[in-house]
Amino acid sequence: MRRILILLSILLGCTAARSQQLRPEEYVFPLRDVAGLFSANFAEMRPDHFHSGIDIKTDGVTGKPVVAAADGYVCRIAVTPGGYGRAVYIAHPNGTTSVYGHLSRFRDDIEKYVYEERCRTRQNSINLYPEAGRFPLRRGEEFARSGNTGSSAGPHLHFEIRDSRTQRTLNTISSGVIRTRDDLPPRLVRLYYVAVDTLRGVPVHAAPQPIELTAQAPGHYTLKRQGPLPVGTYGYFMLEATDRKNDVQNTFGLWRIAMQVEGEKLFELRLDGFAFDQTRYCNAVACYPLQVGSRNEIIRLTRLDGCIGDFYPVLKARLLPALPEGERATVSIEAEDDSGNRSLLEFAIVRQDPARDFRAAADSTATVIDRRREFQRTAGEASLHVPAGALYESVFCHMSSRPAQLGEPQPAIVLSPVHTILAGETPLHTNATVSIRAFVPQALQAHAALGRIVKGKVRYAGGKYRKGAVVAATRSLGDFCVVADTVPPKVAPCFDEAQPVRGHSVTFRLSDDFSGIGRYSATLDGQWILLERNPMKGTVTHTFDDERTPRRPEGHALELTVTDNCGNRTVWRGTIRR
Repeated sequence: MRRILILLSILLGCTAARSQQLRPEEYVFPLRDVAGLFSANFAEMRPDHFHSGIDIKTDGVTGKPVVAAADGYVCRIAVTPGGYGRAVYIAHPNGTTSVYGHLSRFRDDIEKYVYEERCRTRQNSINLYPEAGRFPLRRGEEFARSGNTGSSAGPHLHFEIRDSRTQRTLNTISSGVIRTRDDLPPRLVRLYYVAVDTLRGVPVHAAPQPIELTAQAPGHYTLKRQGPLPVGTYGYFMLEATDRKNDVQNTFGLWRIAMQVEGEKLFELRLDGFAFDQTRYCNAVACYPLQVGSRNEIIRLTRLDGCIGDFYPVLKARLLPALPEGERATVSIEAEDDSGNRSLLEFAIVRQDPARDFRAAADSTATVIDRRREFQRTAGEASLHVPAGALYESVFCHMSSRPAQLGEPQPAIVLSPVHTILAGETPLHTNATVSIRAFVPQALQAHAALGRIVKGKVRYAGGKYRKGAVVAATRSLGDFCVVADTVPPKVAPCFDEAQPVRGHSVTFRLSDDFSGIGRYSATLDGQWILLERNPMKGTVTHTFDDERTPRRPEGHALELTVTDNCGNRTVWRGTIRR
């Protein structure tokens, strides 16, 4: 009866699900027995994506009780080696879904269901969608324990709330659903001025000009330089900033940035939510070439042509107002965190002599890639295909090649010259296709891939050999070459093979020096067995099930097969005594 009542309330609520404005009173904190500290907030910049939730510390340990943030039912369960690892999704009657990631263990009935489905389907990784009435939950009811699974660098709970209909993730802190101890205003680190010119319809950005800041008082900044800042006819600002919360040393992302010129608001960025197909727009919201090497956030106070407008409630102009020569204006930039703390930067600008304006140098050898149109080009043995809309703005395309003189020993066999395909700091929203023709001996064709040169070292870039060329889909451009990886992965038992196994499980360490672990599977006495992979530790573990595999006096024959992403395979065989 309890299940039926909960299910009816959920289904009735979902039919009248409103446009999502989160109501804090409908939710409780998703963890018990923790200090309530945080290590990451919503929409902070990650490599190539916004962070889609918040990370709650579990006081350095695993096993803390995880509870349903609101009434609902388990609508999805995921077990994957990366990403959220072990995760549970709960549908709520108000039209939202809450997500709980990096769990160590599910409640017993959920754990039994997941285990049986993984064994039945012979899948180490699995996504399950149980029927609505199978696992109903009340607000505050425990259903799992916190952990450190998936792509997790330390014990914590990843928590999200999404709009169930659109799967748009929502900001749980700025909405008040999650409260944090935070009275610290954002720290403004640096301002950048970027002059812009247009050449053949392509916006050309000058190198960002860094401008140092000084704090006049907590939350109040001005320029360190004396006098107004000279600006050109066309240009915009970027703000480098970071945020802190009380009681922790972690850095956090900003929620809102607004800019006024002479008291008129011209720009505002707000990070209240996004859909998953929008998460890579962080590469346009931020200055990608600087952001990838910074722990701070470096936000453009403009919108690139290929970036959606969802993040910008105010955008009256993409560039600063064109002032008459010698005229001054007052600029104020306000940065706000998700707890309502604000910092203000105020300064004056002056229109410089037009003769000093930035002028892009013409290059007749470059080809224009119009971001609105599909692009295809072949230069020598290398080809590039860029779908329409893959770029955030139109760019000039330079393609060239040079001998592969890489110097230090490389982790793969280099089989072609190095081909430069656009600049490595050019971000892509969707995959481009890179193809390089090269002679690959038949014995190496199954192990061929593209390598991307980063700081003089070849990194795996994917791809397969097809009809005389290696073709790869990629979201990173730069310097590529054809390589072959012939070294199989390494498998090392984390136990003494000559002794009986202690405990109920066996663990192996897996490693690969180039393309990474692709597939793995194991049998015990010839029968498929379940493996738990922890890629952060580089291990796979099997926990024995005495019902499925009863103990044998002579031991068990275990066979573990591991294949890397270039098709090299290692098989470990041994006898396990317990």
